[in-house]
Amino acid sequence: MKNCAEKLHKNFIYTLKKEWSNWVFLLPFVVGFCLLIIYPLITSFFYSLTDFNGISIKKIGFFNYADIFDFSKFGYGKEVFRSLGLTVLYTIISVPVNTVLSYALALSLHKSVKGIKGIRLLFYLPVLIPGIVSGQVWIDILSYPDGIINQWFTTLGFNPIPFYNSEDWQLATLIITGQWTLGGAMIVWLAALSNVPPTIYEAAELDGAGYFRRLFQITIPMTTPIIFYNLISLIIMCLQTFDSYAYLGRGINDGTYFISIRIYVTAFGDGRQYGLACAIAWILFAIIGGLTAVMFKMSKWVYYGE
Repeated sequence: MKNCAEKLHKNFIYTLKKEWSNWVFLLPFVVGFCLLIIYPLITSFFYSLTDFNGISIKKIGFFNYADIFDFSKFGYGKEVFRSLGLTVLYTIISVPVNTVLSYALALSLHKSVKGIKGIRLLFYLPVLIPGIVSGQVWIDILSYPDGIINQWFTTLGFNPIPFYNSEDWQLATLIITGQWTLGGAMIVWLAALSNVPPTIYEAAELDGAGYFRRLFQITIPMTTPIIFYNLISLIIMCLQTFDSYAYLGRGINDGTYFISIRIYVTAFGDGRQYGLACAIAWILFAIIGGLTAVMFKMSKWVYYGE
């Protein structure tokens, strides 16, 4: 056993001396990874076990997690899980809507015609606009009752819609305006569609397969790896949605008080409850990690080829 350990040590030293230049190039990444990811992870988990308020720590334990799962009037359970439920609802609606619409958009633009690249660029441009800026633009467009959309409705004889100014409309409006950035997923879909061998379509056409049969038996199965990737990315992004806080705040009657916004307000609001905020963040991390693991476990429908 001792000889084996000595041999491993010598091999490690030899490899380190031989590959020292590679380690030098890797050093910035290693340092950055440790300082910007590993250290914050360890620190946040430690803070989640304390009552840290930015100045001092008076007690250590699992009391923050106990408060989060305490649904009595003295606990935070109802508030935290209301935000979590709202976030899950937003995710359940946004993910399939975004996936279907962006996929359909990519299919319609996956053509070899003159000017198609310019049209694709136009659909992609909204992705380059920061979420805060686009949110302010949508607030102006959908303002009640004088926004340009409501002016059109009034001209056509319809009543103006309150959009962001109504508790019943604000979440639906946020989901609809969120599709403004479909172009980001569209680019990924276009890359996936380009990788489908044209010979398969030619063979299917010779066999008499129509458009929809080719779509459901060739196109969709051949792009399932990207469908899987986009689903995971969208779920993670929706569960961490935060941009709306900049222009909607917590919403009317906390109608857009998502879990990431609650983490931010808990940490940097009047209470400065950093420990509780870190505990909520770790619960969100566990939920995202669990969903991702389940999706990978159930990914037998994904076709990776030979």
